[in-house]
Amino acid sequence: MNAFKAFDRVLTSAVSALLVVSFTIMLGLAAVQVFLRFFLQTGILWGDVAARNLVIWVGFFGAYLAAREEKHFRIDVLTRFLPARWHRALNALSDLFVAVVCYFLLRASIQFVSEGFDPEAIAFLGIPQYVLAMIVPIGFALMIIQFLIRAIESAAAVRPSPAQEKA
Repeated sequence: MNAFKAFDRVLTSAVSALLVVSFTIMLGLAAVQVFLRFFLQTGILWGDVAARNLVIWVGFFGAYLAAREEKHFRIDVLTRFLPARWHRALNALSDLFVAVVCYFLLRASIQFVSEGFDPEAIAFLGIPQYVLAMIVPIGFALMIIQFLIRAIESAAAVRPSPAQEKA
């Protein structure tokens, strides 16, 4: 379980850093665009496209962090009627279900990126469109990892420890 926690910490640190960088660039780009348009009646030609794409990147990085902090909304009507000892098991099952849903979304997004974009199409600054769209499958893969980690942690908390079994 310590390996899971170490992996989770490293991945979360990397995603947090990417979120901060993406958000900072997005915010800075938007501020520069506003300044240039208001005061100089000009702008950065690719600025709006970059900002729109960064919003998507920030959204997926934020979704990963929300999953880690268990801030995603959860339909918990069953937990209200079940005893507290069943809550962890139901959480594990719920997290596993969400991981499966994210898996199907991952598969669909891979197909979308591989078939839906012209490999020669450039978004801006020489960056191909499909590279920018890769955040969608990457984001779903990150969420799968996070929900599986949560499911494993919840399932481990449900099972009694070896010391509890002997008692």
